[in-house]
Amino acid sequence: MTKSYTVSFDEEARIVRVRAIGSVTHEDHCAVWDNTLKLCESNRCSKVLVDLRELSTELSSKMDCFSFGEMLARTPLHIYIAHILPTDAKSAEDVRFTSKVERSRGKITGEFYSIEEAEQWLLEE
Repeated sequence: MTKSYTVSFDEEARIVRVRAIGSVTHEDHCAVWDNTLKLCESNRCSKVLVDLRELSTELSSKMDCFSFGEMLARTPLHIYIAHILPTDAKSAEDVRFTSKVERSRGKITGEFYSIEEAEQWLLEE
C-alpha cells in the first residue's frame, strides 16, 4: 500500500478518517479500503470520512473508478461514506462518478467541499 494514504479512528466522533495525498493507483484504493473496513469492524463504526482534497486520479481510468465504486457497494457493512472532493476538476469528476456508482448500488454516500460539512452530515446520520 502506498504512503499516500492515512487511515485512523477518531474515538470522540466515532468516525474512521481516511486521507489521500497525491497520485494513487486502483490497487492502492483497494488496499486502503480493506484497512478501512477492518477499522470499522474492530471499532463497531459505521461512518467513514474520506478526505480526497489532495488526491489526483491521473493513475486511474474510468473503469478503475467504476470497479472501485462497485467494490465499495458490495461491502457487507452498513456504512455511511462522506467524500471530501479533490480540488483538481478531473479528480473531483472521477470521485463523483465513483460515488454515483456506490449510490446506484445502495450505499449511502455524500460529496462535500469541506471537512466540516462532511463531519456534520456524518454526525446527523
